Amino acid sequence: MSIDCAFFGFLAADAEPRTSQAGKQWVRLRIGVGKDDDIQWLSVAAFGKAAENARDLKKADRIYVEGTLKLDSWRGNDGTDRHGISVACFKLERTHQIGRNRPKRSDATAHAKPRSPRPEAGAAVNEFYNDEIPF
Repeated sequence: MSIDCAFFGFLAADAEPRTSQAGKQWVRLRIGVGKDDDIQWLSVAAFGKAAENARDLKKADRIYVEGTLKLDSWRGNDGTDRHGISVACFKLERTHQIGRNRPKRSDATAHAKPRSPRPEAGAAVNEFYNDEIPF
């Protein structure tokens, strides 16, 4: 059984490009989902086109992910059973590109666009308030 998922999150560390034993490229990501004390940490493996999009991601980048959830269980070094959530990602897109993450502007878009002149507001406003109510 598989569970499809879609979520927005942020990277806890830079993307880690890897190569499988079969020679295929993939990217390992550690993503936080939620806010404040309610953050859930997910291990994400991006393959194919998603791996190409994820290759240049940096810590704190915000991303949108679609994939398949899997619950992982393992025994820690201290002997306790541990559990975590991993995602096999088939779609990944960067969002919220501001600050250091914002793409560089080209010279053509660097200049501000001229503003259109403001419409004459006086005529319409005066007609609205000219109702001759005495008070």
